[in-house]
Formats: sequence, structure tokens, C-alpha cells
Amino acid sequence: MNYIAHLHIAQHCHSDLLGNFLGDFIKGQNYVGLPQRLVVGIKLHRQVDVYTDQHPAVVALRAQFSPSIRRVAGIVIDIVFDHLLLYHWSKFANYPAEQLFSSFYTQLASFNQAVSPHFQGLSDSLIRQQWLTNYHQRSSCLRAFKGIERRLHGKISFADEAQAFVDAQFEHFETTFLAFYPELLEHALHCNTKLQG
Repeated sequence: MNYIAHLHIAQHCHSDLLGNFLGDFIKGQNYVGLPQRLVVGIKLHRQVDVYTDQHPAVVALRAQFSPSIRRVAGIVIDIVFDHLLLYHWSKFANYPAEQLFSSFYTQLASFNQAVSPHFQGLSDSLIRQQWLTNYHQRSSCLRAFKGIERRLHGKISFADEAQAFVDAQFEHFETTFLAFYPELLEHALHCNTKLQG
């Protein structure tokens, strides 16, 4: 799952927003020394990602991608699912998405530990531009794909083909997400209970 889903899952489970966000950036055991609330969030993030990658519905969706872009299928699915979560927000939350994002931006701005250059650049961009709400528009998916292409320095060109595939199969993405995401939320609640001990 991508940024918005991890933040929503954190809120849903009463876990830490920043900790769940950090799960993409803290590698291995590098969370040693961080506050326990962040460590629990990082671990929840990882369990959510493992469950997502292994879920039969997501595996089946990945298999639909053409061989030329299948290696980035997980990235594409994560980004499209973030769009779909924001688009269907009222099905999964009884508060505005902007309220969640505001709390997250506040936490992020107060976090001053060095993680990685990529994290710092992304953090600065999020705080300055607050672009998470842009995911409500499907066009934000292509912008995200293009941004990842740039970060990969031309190792793979996938953005346009991926967007064409998403547009052609959008109803299938949507149906898969709406069936899968409630199961993920239940799994995350169970995992968080165990992690909280």
C-alpha cells in the first residue's frame, strides 16, 4: 500500500501516523532507538505490505499486467489504490481526509531525525506543498508514475504504459480494491493488537 492507505490504516488502528509512514524508509532494524510508538507503526506498515503482496486478489491483479511493466505492478497498484481510497473515502472513514493529512503534516514537521536523502526530500515536499489530497484525481497517478520514473534515472520507462493499462482496466482495479481493502483493515487491526502487546 502507498502513503494514504498507510496513514488511514494507522488512524483506523489507533497507531502512530508518522511511524506507519516511516515504514517505507526505515530499513531492517534501523528503528532501534526510536520511540516505541514509531517502532510499532513501522512494524504494522511492514505487516500490511506483506499481507497486501500475498493477498490472492492483489496477486491476480498483478498477473494481468503485461510482461513489459509487470516488474512495477506492485508500485502501480499501490498508487492506484491510494487514489481509490481517497475517491471512496466516505466508505472507510467518518472524518475528512484533510483532517488526517493535517495531523500527519504536523507530526512530520516536528520529526528531525535523519533517515535518508529521499525521505528528507519527500518530507520537505509534503510539508511545503501538501499534495496528498491531489490523489483524489486519477491524473495524479500518472504524475506519481512519472516521478518514480525520474527517481529511477531511466532504468525503466513505464509511466505511460501503466496509465493506459489503469485506464483500460479501471473498473477491475476499483472492484478489486473495494473487495480487498476491508479485509486489509481487519488484518491490520489484528496485527496492531498483537504489536501493542
